[in-house]
Amino acid sequence: MMSLKQIFLGLLILIGLFACKNDEAQSTPSDFYVALPSPPVKMVNTSGTWLVYEMHIKTPSVQKVDISNAENELLTYTDFNSSEDMHLASIWLPFPENGWNVSQLNHRFTYLDAMGNEKEFDFNLTLPSDFPDPITIQFPVPHGVWIAEGAPGANSYHTRALFSYPEPIFDEDQNGYLFGNNPQRYAIDYALLIDGLPYENDGTQLSDWHCYNLPILAAEGGTVVFTRSDIPDNQTPGELDYETGIDNATGNVVYIKHPDGSIGTYCHMVPNSVLVEVGDEVTTGQEIGRLGNSGNSFGPHLHMHVLTNPENQSITEYSDGFFMESLPYRFADFTKLGALPPGYLDESPLVPFVPTMSESCQHQLPSESDVIEF
Repeated sequence: MMSLKQIFLGLLILIGLFACKNDEAQSTPSDFYVALPSPPVKMVNTSGTWLVYEMHIKTPSVQKVDISNAENELLTYTDFNSSEDMHLASIWLPFPENGWNVSQLNHRFTYLDAMGNEKEFDFNLTLPSDFPDPITIQFPVPHGVWIAEGAPGANSYHTRALFSYPEPIFDEDQNGYLFGNNPQRYAIDYALLIDGLPYENDGTQLSDWHCYNLPILAAEGGTVVFTRSDIPDNQTPGELDYETGIDNATGNVVYIKHPDGSIGTYCHMVPNSVLVEVGDEVTTGQEIGRLGNSGNSFGPHLHMHVLTNPENQSITEYSDGFFMESLPYRFADFTKLGALPPGYLDESPLVPFVPTMSESCQHQLPSESDVIEF
């Protein structure tokens, strides 16, 4: 059976399909460009405290980037997602307890130009003087034991995904190119475990899955700004009943704008189960729909993430939410019971999860494939 990590594949995995046609926009001719789609953020998950940012790099071929702070070497990064001359670097740096003495990170890129000559390019990133605390939200699903599939981490499939623009956009302020947005960088896919398993029987029926048709709860109160409820559920876990694209990938969905301007996003609901309408004011914990398998979903689960929206954009079309950036958040309290290997749901038959710990976690997020109780 295909795992939940395949959600959105085909739309999200990398930039890849469009060649840059607007080189004339560049202010200074070069064979190397780098830009950030959003500022660096500080976030805490069960694996540690991290400085997280993404770099969009345009050059014929990039080999590595050495990241340092003053004289301290922090990371040599080579795991780029690449397509032709476009490359993504998803950077997760351990955040020192007292921060860095010098508020600048130095990046030395090693790359090949169009002739195959090895070159270097230096890029300096000035860090903010202050990192605001993320918003604290409640869990969007009922109490129980849940696998946090694809939760934030350096190698999570949500972290390393992208909705690409038709063409890269030249950012004059950064003198670099942006390839698209990743609205789900800090997303979690929730699947309920009972007796260590996500389903009974062989899991081939939607009703086999313990989470199917459970209520979805508003993780934070606010104003409903967009909904859709007419997309069918895929009837056989592991298979799609229809093609998916930017008109239906998130399935039946609700977007809720929070008082701070951020937007909670709830995806893959059961058709015709959405209980709210645009303009409704909802409260934290209010039921807004039922957990389903609609859109680009290979098994019942709730995909939930939070969008940042500093420019107060409207979501009027289904695809609008794909082209916004994401925001870290946190939960007040949960218990980590252990972790499953990424790709756990690919195996059949599944080996039941057995708790290996009972660790109380406050004011943080789960990490990729953590099993948590709340």
